[in-house]
Formats: sequence, C-alpha cells, structure tokens
Amino acid sequence: MTEGLFTPPYVAGTFDYLPNLTPSEVERFHAMGVPLNALIGPPPLKAGYVVFGQDGFEFEHHSPLGTEGTRAFLFLVTDPWGTALDIVAWCSKTGQLATWLGRAWAIGEDTLYDARLSDHGALPVWRNPLRYLQANREGIVIVRPHAAALYLEDAGPPLAEDALHGLELEELLTRPRPRI
Repeated sequence: MTEGLFTPPYVAGTFDYLPNLTPSEVERFHAMGVPLNALIGPPPLKAGYVVFGQDGFEFEHHSPLGTEGTRAFLFLVTDPWGTALDIVAWCSKTGQLATWLGRAWAIGEDTLYDARLSDHGALPVWRNPLRYLQANREGIVIVRPHAAALYLEDAGPPLAEDALHGLELEELLTRPRPRI
C-alpha cells in the first residue's frame, strides 16, 4: 500500500489531536443515561467544530475562512484490529451524521462479527449515536445505508429498536435492483 495523506496513521493522528469533551458535555451525557465507559472508550468520544456538506464533513479549521462550523461529537471508526479508518461527526442538536473520508459505513462497524451471546444473536442497530452510547456502544449506528446493506447481508439479523424502526431499516437497507 502506498503511503498517502489519508492513511490510517493520519486518521488516528487527526483524531488524537481533537479536543476531549468538556466537563459540561460529560455531565449532560451522564444525565441522559450514558455510562462513563461509553464516553471514555477506547477510543474516547471527542468533540469539535465541523462543517457538514453533501458528501460528509470537513473540520472547521480546514474550511474556507469565515465558514462557521457546528459543534459535533466525533467517533473514531476502526476495523476489527483497531486500525483507524475514518471519523464520524454527529451534531446532537440537528441529528446530522457524516463521515470525514467516506470510508466508514457505521459507528461500531468494527464489532460486526463479534460474538453475540443474546438469545436472538442479532446485531443491535440504533437510530442515533445517543442510543448507541446509552447502550454502552453495543451494536452499530448506520451512517452510509447503501454500504451498510452490503456488510449486513451476512452478519446475521439486525435488531431494531422497535417495530417502526424495523420497517425503517428494511426500507433503508433494501438495495435497488440493477438496471438490465
């Protein structure tokens, strides 16, 4: 593999440079039922200012001068061996969710093939990162549905939050037939 600008060490280094949560953010998450373990990781939940766009997000300090960013919580997405793949930004106020490099398809995707010891053996799929954090990072949050559909085909049944979420997931993960 040729070393390039966005190799895993670059992604991990960028994430390490990002600010930690403020004490008030930690308190707010705790008040919403998020265990401290879910915030400190590894990898820890970070926060920063980002600019959301059609194809993902960019860090505010990399955006054109005068572009105002939005405060977002940042998740490092890794592969099952801990190699950094991408960073996902989530704005809790607007619900926006996006990847930095377009490599990640879900928050928690590194656990896709982990053993699931519940009676149903299903992979919990959460509507949003808050629910994922409240579940102590068990399961996934889909960020890129078309890519997620490919990975979830052979990962066992996804477990939706409720019946309505199950219908939403079914629609979200249904891939269109190829044009013939």
